[in-house]
Amino acid sequence: MSPEEYDSLSSRLKKLPGELKALMEKRIELFSLEMGEHISGLIAHAMYRLAGIVFLALGLILILFGLSSLIGGFLESQSLGYIVVSAPMIILGLMFFFRRPRSMVVSTQGRMLQQFMSDLTVQMSRFESEDGTESPVSGQEKATGPARGEQSDASEPPKPNN
Repeated sequence: MSPEEYDSLSSRLKKLPGELKALMEKRIELFSLEMGEHISGLIAHAMYRLAGIVFLALGLILILFGLSSLIGGFLESQSLGYIVVSAPMIILGLMFFFRRPRSMVVSTQGRMLQQFMSDLTVQMSRFESEDGTESPVSGQEKATGPARGEQSDASEPPKPNN
């Protein structure tokens, strides 16, 4: 090897740590941008759903006012009409407030955790495929995440103590 080739190789090897550092910084920046985009998309969907829920609630309230007036007209007491319509709502609200069905909480928590883990696996597989390294997750799970009804040990919700 000639001295010029040795100097060229030596200078390239000296630049390698800096280039690797720059590459890692770019990867982290790209990951944060993609996660920010994903989170902003989730927030936008949540805002649209919230707006839909608000409009549905307003419509339900107006229907209940109309029903209360109608029942109040039949009973010849406006206030009695409101009591008849609001009593089932109050009972139902108290049942949800005091009872808090544990199975609903656990299943919802499990679904949210499973979706988060699936999204995270897909994001990580994108970065690993760009590196050329193989992920420990199989190819089918990379694209779709865990199959429906399947939960990994890490995302299994705690069992209720009843």
